[in-house]
Amino acid sequence: MVNYKVFQFINLSGKYVIGDIVIPEINVVRKRIRKGLVRIAYVYPSIYEAMVSSLISHMIYYFINDKYPEVYVERFTAKKLYGDEVEPRSLETNTPLKFFELIITSIHYEASIATLIRLMKAAGIPVRRTLRKQVIIAGGPAIMANPHPYSDIIDAFIIGEAEDLLEKIVNLYLEYRDNKKLFLERLASLKSIYVPGIKKGITHRAYTRDLDSSYYPTIQFYDPDKEPAYGNGFIMESSRGCRFWCRFCLEGRLFKPYRPRSFMVMKNIINKGLLNTGLNRVVFYSLNFLFSRDEKAIAEYLCSNNIRYSFPSLRYEVVNDDMLELLKCSGQRTITLAPESFSKHVQYLIGKYDRVKALIDKLIQVINHGFRLKLYLISGMKGETLDDVRFNIESIRRIAKYAKEHGLKLTVTINPLVPKAKTMYQWIGMIDLNNAKRIIRYYKNELGGLVDTRPLYVNWAWIQASISLGTSELGRTLILWGYFGGDLGSWRRALKETGFNTSYAFNGYKYGDPLPWDNIRIGERVEELNAIEYLIWKRLTG
Repeated sequence: MVNYKVFQFINLSGKYVIGDIVIPEINVVRKRIRKGLVRIAYVYPSIYEAMVSSLISHMIYYFINDKYPEVYVERFTAKKLYGDEVEPRSLETNTPLKFFELIITSIHYEASIATLIRLMKAAGIPVRRTLRKQVIIAGGPAIMANPHPYSDIIDAFIIGEAEDLLEKIVNLYLEYRDNKKLFLERLASLKSIYVPGIKKGITHRAYTRDLDSSYYPTIQFYDPDKEPAYGNGFIMESSRGCRFWCRFCLEGRLFKPYRPRSFMVMKNIINKGLLNTGLNRVVFYSLNFLFSRDEKAIAEYLCSNNIRYSFPSLRYEVVNDDMLELLKCSGQRTITLAPESFSKHVQYLIGKYDRVKALIDKLIQVINHGFRLKLYLISGMKGETLDDVRFNIESIRRIAKYAKEHGLKLTVTINPLVPKAKTMYQWIGMIDLNNAKRIIRYYKNELGGLVDTRPLYVNWAWIQASISLGTSELGRTLILWGYFGGDLGSWRRALKETGFNTSYAFNGYKYGDPLPWDNIRIGERVEELNAIEYLIWKRLTG
C-alpha cells in the first residue's frame, strides 16, 4: 500500500490540516519526492468541480498511486473555461506541468480539447506531438468514437474502458520511459490502444466484462469548499452501458453491453466510501437507473439507513407509485426525464418508441408525488416537421399547467441534435444553424420562461459535430482554437485563419463510402446496427 492518508483532522476554520500544513482537500495522495520517483500528470481539461464529478478521475488517481509505490500521479485542472490560463501546477505539490514526463488525460466532451491545448500553452509544452518530448495518452467517450481529429496533438489513444488497460500502460511506461518511440511502438501492440502514425489495421474497444470484480475507488477526493456539479457525495456507478438503442446516443453505443453491479458489491463499496470520505450522501451514475433489481435494493438500503442520495435522469418506464415513494427519501426533489420529443413521428426517427399518452401520464404521476420536473428535449434534426415542434409545445404547456396547479415547477431544456461518429447520424449530419436557431427562438417565444435554452447552444452543437465527425485535417484548426482562447469567437477565428470547411458536419458522410474512423471497432453489433438504423431512417424520411 502507498503512503497516503484520509485527511480528517479539522481545525476551527473547517480546513483539513496535518500539523501546520493546511490541506484544502481530503483524501489527497502524499508521496515523498525522492530520486527515482516516476511522476505522472493526470490532466482533466476542465475546472476542478468537473474533475471531482468524473469517476475516471478518481479511478486513475487511486489505481495507479495505490498499485505503484514508485509512481506518483498528480492532478491538474484549468482555472477557467476560456481565455488564457495561468501556468498549470499540480494540486499535490505545486509542481509545474512541464516537469512531468507522462501526461494522461480524459476527453469526455469534444470541446475539452481546447482546454487541454490552453493548459499546454500556459505550461510551455509543445502542442504538436511530433515536437514534444512528453507523451500524452488520452481516453474518454470522444476519443473512443473518433480519435483522428486529435491525432496532431495526442500521442496515443485509449479505445475503451480504463480498468483493463491502465496497468498495461503503466507497466510498459516503466519499462520504456527513456525511449518515447519504443514506448509508443509497444503501446501500439496492445489491441485497444491506437497510436497515430504507428498502429495499422483495426483497434478494438476494450470493456470490462464483470463490474463486480473490477477495481473501484472507494477512496475519493473532494474539496469541502467547492461544490461539484452534482453536489458533494460519494460517486457510485451502479451500472454501465445501456439496454436501449436510441439512434442519436453515443454513450449508449460506446458502453455496450449493459452491465449492472450486484447489491452486495454496491453495499460494500458505499459503506467503505462513506467511511473514507466522511460524507453521508451517494451520487449514483447510471444510464438506466432503477432498471435492475439490485439498484432498487440499494436504494431501499440507503433509505432504511437515512443515507441521502441523488439519482440521474430516469426513463419513464421505471416510474410508478412505489418507485416514486422510494425516491422521496433520497432527499432529491427534482426528477429529470429525457423524452427527447413528444411527437410519435420524431420518436420513430430517433428510436425512442415511447408511448406518448403513457409518457405524459407518467410525468403527471411524478408531479402528483410532489416532485419538481425537469425535461430534456431534442429539437432541430433532419426529418422533424413544424407539426412535431407544435405538438411538443402543446404537450409542454399541458404538463406545465398541471405542475403550476400543484405549486410545482417544470423546466425544459431543448438542444439541437448533435451528429456523432459511431451513430447513424454520421451519414446524416445536423440541420442548418440558422434554422436550428429559429426553432429554439420559436420554443422560447411560445413557452417563455419554461424553456432553459439559448441559440448559443446551437453554435456549440456545431463545434461538437465538427470535431466528432472530423478527420486529422482538423488538427491545425483545433490548435489555433485553443491558442486563441477556446470560446465561440476563437472557433470562428481559427476557421477563418485555416480556411477549414465544416460542411461535412451538416451533410454527413456518403453511406457506403469508407468512414475516417472505420479503424476503430466498438463491436457488440454497434457498427452493423448503425447501418440498419440509417436505412430505416431513410425510409421514414422518404
